[in-house]
Amino acid sequence: MYIKFNTSLIIIAVLIISCKNQNDENRLPNDGQNEIVIEEIQEEIEEERAEGKIDMVQIVAQLQGKWKEVAYPYRTAEYVHSTAKFIEEGTQSKVKFEEFELTEDCQFDNNNIKNLKFGDIIISLPESKRCEKIYVSKDTLILSGYSTNTKADYKIVYLKVK
Repeated sequence: MYIKFNTSLIIIAVLIISCKNQNDENRLPNDGQNEIVIEEIQEEIEEERAEGKIDMVQIVAQLQGKWKEVAYPYRTAEYVHSTAKFIEEGTQSKVKFEEFELTEDCQFDNNNIKNLKFGDIIISLPESKRCEKIYVSKDTLILSGYSTNTKADYKIVYLKVK
């Protein structure tokens, strides 16, 4: 009886520990860590801009592939050649690829882009008449702008899916 009890305790302890480790692996980084990553990426980009190293062709090449949002993993972005597809949970219509172009200003009447700085790069989606600031660095993609609903800037951070 004593051996069965000890064996049961060991099995329960192993299960609890393995569940705790699995939860730690699936946990998303907290907002403080995201802000630090965003600041580091923006510093790198600002240095590249100051040195005149921004290459639109290189940025398009870096965008290629699938990206998953860090804070909300049901939102993805996918880039193939010069087309993009943004998928969100709960979208009713079938999402399709649409052409995009990288520019330094938005050609549409948008109210979601404020405080453009020299060298800011804008992703422009002519079909949906939408623009957002875009930052790409290694395996991180940031789309940002201004929300008229919250009256605050927003940043959507994506990581490249491997």
